[in-house]
Amino acid sequence: MRYFIITYYTKPDGRIDEETQVSTRIRPRDMQCANIILDFKQQRVEKAWMNGQSMPRDWERIVMYYMRHYESTFQRLARENGYEFEIIDPASPSPQPSDKSPDLAESHSQ
Repeated sequence: MRYFIITYYTKPDGRIDEETQVSTRIRPRDMQCANIILDFKQQRVEKAWMNGQSMPRDWERIVMYYMRHYESTFQRLARENGYEFEIIDPASPSPQPSDKSPDLAESHSQ
C-alpha cells in the first residue's frame, strides 16, 4: 500500500465522523472528497484540505499529528515503502520549533 487517505463527514446531528483507508492508488473520488492524502512512497502530502481551506502540505507536521492515532498503520506503510519512522520517546524533551507557526490542530480549526 502507498497512500493513507482521511475523509471527514459531517453527520446530520452536526458531529464529525472520520473515515480512513489505505490504497495503492488515488482515485478521482479521493481527490474530490478526501481531506488528507499522504503518499508514503514519496513521503509527500498530496492533499491537505480542512473546513473549506487548503492547509500547508508539511509532511512531517501532518504525519506527526496523525501518528498518535494511526502509529501502527503509519509504521506498516513506511516499512512497505522501504523506510522506518524514528520514534521519539515522549518522556524526553522535544526540540523547540524554530518558527512561530501554530500547530496543525489550531490551523484547521479556524
